[in-house]
Amino acid sequence: MLKTMPLGIGELKSLHTLSSDIGLKLTELKNLQNLHGKVCIDGLGNVENSADAREANFSRKRFSELVLDWGDEFNVLRTKSLEKEILNELMPYNGTLEKLRISLYRGVEFPNWVGDPSYRRLTIVSIESCEESTSLPMLGQLPSLKELFIGGMSKVKVVGMEFLGTDLAFPSLEILEFDSMSGWEEWSTKSGAFPCLQELCIEDCPNLVRVSLEALPSLRVLKLRKCGHGVLKSLVDIALSITKLEIDDISGLTDEVWRGMIGCLGAVEEIKISECNEIRYLWESEAEASKLLMNLKMLELRKCENLVSLGEKDKEDNCGSSLTSFSWLGVWNCNSLEHCSCPDSMETLDIWDCDSITSVSFPTGGGQKLKSLVIWDCKKLSEKELGGKEKTRFLIKSKMQMLEFVFIANWPNLKSISELSCFIHLNRLCISECPGMESFPDHELPNLTSLTELTIKKCTIK
Repeated sequence: MLKTMPLGIGELKSLHTLSSDIGLKLTELKNLQNLHGKVCIDGLGNVENSADAREANFSRKRFSELVLDWGDEFNVLRTKSLEKEILNELMPYNGTLEKLRISLYRGVEFPNWVGDPSYRRLTIVSIESCEESTSLPMLGQLPSLKELFIGGMSKVKVVGMEFLGTDLAFPSLEILEFDSMSGWEEWSTKSGAFPCLQELCIEDCPNLVRVSLEALPSLRVLKLRKCGHGVLKSLVDIALSITKLEIDDISGLTDEVWRGMIGCLGAVEEIKISECNEIRYLWESEAEASKLLMNLKMLELRKCENLVSLGEKDKEDNCGSSLTSFSWLGVWNCNSLEHCSCPDSMETLDIWDCDSITSVSFPTGGGQKLKSLVIWDCKKLSEKELGGKEKTRFLIKSKMQMLEFVFIANWPNLKSISELSCFIHLNRLCISECPGMESFPDHELPNLTSLTELTIKKCTIK
């Protein structure tokens, strides 16, 4: 496989396309008058003067996708003004460009062509690791821009009108992502901006504190990671149409702050929460949650170290009938979780590596819709029997006949499985590392006509 372009590639004057993503040097483009399609230019940090960039004749080449990469090596004697001059001379023809990526550019500001509305076919733009830039280019007037990624620009403090332009801003944008903007403090827009925005992702922007946006009527997906709780609150307040919310490592997100937000999440169907260590309970009670999270279907919790249970006041006997849409629950590495109370509507339940959990319960008569169950490395889980008549609320035969998949691993307190034949839809049963297991009803296996996979290992069965 080629690691670099062959010597002499620049002499192929009739060359039309290059299928490889291997980067070209700027000097190799001078004579390639007919080149079009996708082109990657690297090593721009070592271009000696703007004349070299001018001779490449970018304005005459019909690029559909252009990658401009300054690279890790650069001439330390170059001035910031020269950086801008070089990028300005690399202005591509505006009639064909559809995708643009600028990486490791070292100028303080961008030339005017970056974001010029004459690039009517430009749909995807990525501005990456331009660490010296103090402001973003005016991209808001690109009429067809649908996806925009901006990352690694630590000197940008304010994103506002210079990003939007004077007319309707980002009229076609559907996906917007900001990442690793450590100096970013303020984001503001004007009325009507982002009318089509469907997905917004903000990651690793710890100093962003002031968010003054108008309504985001089309937003469906919101993803925040390593941001303050104020950013989350500002965004959920103006985006009432969100159906998917993912938050990770949100500072200051306490029980009180979170409960003050969920009233705006009535349309949300999927919530993922990771490493939010100040949350102990997601809601006061399931009855309260059902009035606010009417459409919640899926909840995923990961590494929330202080989470005790879903509801603060939920009791094992009187919960489970309110969240009627809630069908999928996954909990991973929540080491303070003590109890998991599941609603009637639950179809999939995954609990992994929760060191403190002692019980999993369904309401009386509940669990009839459960199809998939995974319990992995929950060493304190107290139930002793699967399927039997003891005082367990877990996997009672008369309730959970819809089970299709069961995976149990590293559950020391599991003693036995009984009346297995009642699970007539079961097709996969896997039990591993349950040293306290004393018996297994192998005589019932012929009755499991749907069973296609059975795995039992590292279990001391007498």
